[in-house]
Amino acid sequence: MHHLGIGVTHAAKAVTILITDQQVTVVDRSTGEILATHTIDPARTYWRNQQREPGRWPSSRT
Repeated sequence: MHHLGIGVTHAAKAVTILITDQQVTVVDRSTGEILATHTIDPARTYWRNQQREPGRWPSSRT
């Protein structure tokens, strides 16, 4: 099972997911806003939202 982080503020929103090879884009169905983009690494099971800065772990900031 794989998990795509898009953020708790987008919970329960209707979305469209566009997938091309290893790129995934999550779009809000009602507004057309891009909520998240992900580059898939098959060796992992979770991918954070690349549209946002990491905020949970200070050491993860670049």
